[in-house]
Amino acid sequence: MSDFKFPSWRQRLVRSLHVNRSQPQSKYFQVASISVDGLPKNRTMVFRGFIPDSLNLISVTDIRSEKVSDWLSTTPKKFEICWYFAGSREQYRIAGHVSLVSNDILKDESGTNSKRQSVFFSEKFLHQQWANLSRGAQEQFLWPSPKAPFDSKAGNNMNDDGEQLGATKADNSVNAQIINDDGADIQTKETSNESQVSSNAKSSKAESAFDISDHFCAVIFTPLSVDYLNLKGTPQLRCLSDFENDWLEVVVNA
Repeated sequence: MSDFKFPSWRQRLVRSLHVNRSQPQSKYFQVASISVDGLPKNRTMVFRGFIPDSLNLISVTDIRSEKVSDWLSTTPKKFEICWYFAGSREQYRIAGHVSLVSNDILKDESGTNSKRQSVFFSEKFLHQQWANLSRGAQEQFLWPSPKAPFDSKAGNNMNDDGEQLGATKADNSVNAQIINDDGADIQTKETSNESQVSSNAKSSKAESAFDISDHFCAVIFTPLSVDYLNLKGTPQLRCLSDFENDWLEVVVNA
């Protein structure tokens, strides 16, 4: 068992996900970045879990999207997430840098940066994230480029993160890990119906697990600072923490 100790904000975030798990919108967060022309850009992305024994958050996108182009054109690749949980009235602002993993990026860096060591910078990790998607979400990466002229004959109802709009609860499930106060992972319970649907979904995923699209890109958010705000109570609770100070939390005025 790993002796990695999660900082307070990470434990609090997972608790927020658990408390708000009945609300589908709790797995969506807004991600801000800076475009190549210096303008702020914002979009909604889907939280798809944590990398085990780390603080890194996972999402996926189409490598042809503008946000990928913006991140690839800058070093370091910066982001800020704003994540609001309506049920518990909590907000997290998480800032840091982004890592992108796709077939092309892995090929490009294999020769120039062979010493790079990371649990997520590998074909195995990329294929795992692909296999976690529903069949419908996988098919989205085979469609025309984002922002290309719309063809009504090939219309779809997916967003550019592979998430079907109006999809079923099973298709929209989040592989988020739930941890207890000691930082140990525990599993979220499923109802019998959800379990059956999940089993069918896994079968579909297994059929296409190796048909990974070159347009598929895993997005890894590495936090460097966190601003937590709890709007319940008076006064409201606001805590700041960052990597440079070993994630020591400082309570400040809201």
